[in-house]
Amino acid sequence: MKSLILKEIWIRREMGFYDGGIRFECKKCGNCCNVQGYVFIFPQDLDRLVEKSGFTLDELQRTYLSSVDGYTVFRDRGDGACIFWDPIVKGCKIYEARPTQCRTYPFWKTLLYKKAKWDEETKTCPGIGSGRLYTFDEIEELKNKL
Repeated sequence: MKSLILKEIWIRREMGFYDGGIRFECKKCGNCCNVQGYVFIFPQDLDRLVEKSGFTLDELQRTYLSSVDGYTVFRDRGDGACIFWDPIVKGCKIYEARPTQCRTYPFWKTLLYKKAKWDEETKTCPGIGSGRLYTFDEIEELKNKL
């Protein structure tokens, strides 16, 4: 019984830090677009990309998509940055059609499971802590989309 109570206390301390919500507003700094890693593309993302970006599915597959361990991902520019990040205008070339992974940042399970991980992310994202307040329920909904 005692270990169950201690586990519950740990969970509340580590994951309960956003019970009162979190403020976030994208500052279009590009920090999240210019890191080593993959942008995973889900079927609904492909539909949105075709509908809103002006690209055909064939064009997306030939030019912008790749496969890693059976997952569809965006190719990068060769320097780790997302292929759709435009460094001149500091923006996403397909913002309205951007994939779920981008739409839900920074509310990812990998960043919210532990306060220390979240605190680390606040050092690279100037939008965390400013802008509109996302409620606990909104965060949970976004977190569970990936």
